[in-house]
Amino acid sequence: MTPEFDNQYYRWELGARYRFSNKFSLGLEEESGCEKDSRGFAFLRELNGDPIAGQRNITNFTTLLTGTFNFTSRQNLTLRARHYWSKVIYNKFYTIDADGNFVDRADPVPPGGNDDNFNLFNLDAFFTWDFRLGSRLIVGYKNWLGENEYIDGTTNKKYFNNLSEVFNVRHGNEFTIRFIYFLDYNQLRKKR
Repeated sequence: MTPEFDNQYYRWELGARYRFSNKFSLGLEEESGCEKDSRGFAFLRELNGDPIAGQRNITNFTTLLTGTFNFTSRQNLTLRARHYWSKVIYNKFYTIDADGNFVDRADPVPPGGNDDNFNLFNLDAFFTWDFRLGSRLIVGYKNWLGENEYIDGTTNKKYFNNLSEVFNVRHGNEFTIRFIYFLDYNQLRKKR
């Protein structure tokens, strides 16, 4: 039987979308969650292989910025930027007894701790031109946070400090062009 914990979870969402004109609109969404005194596996093990559990505070933020600009009824530019930030701060560590209960450790914090600061970032922009019924040209640009990029959560504890550091590390970039052309067999047959 799993012991009961006195942890607290809070979550909020806020969003706004504004249409500046028939051609241009922007949207901004923010979602945040915070769990105090969460307990679970700390991704650490004792020297004998037994698991170490931890009590931690987990905070998650997701920010989404979207925009659309319509040049004409057949040409538009869309933008989507998303930042996800999760930080985990351990307050206490436990050993697990034979019954699965949490027991205070003699050594309160194992060497190195286990706090985590995790970021995801991606930006997508697409220009779409529907130049003929069923035919279109799409030019895309994608930017994302490079693999294995770490941002120090102890020096960047605040959201905007952390976000500014996201732009100071390596990013991947990709350009794509997609061309779709619809051929109507019936129209080709009539020309013969």
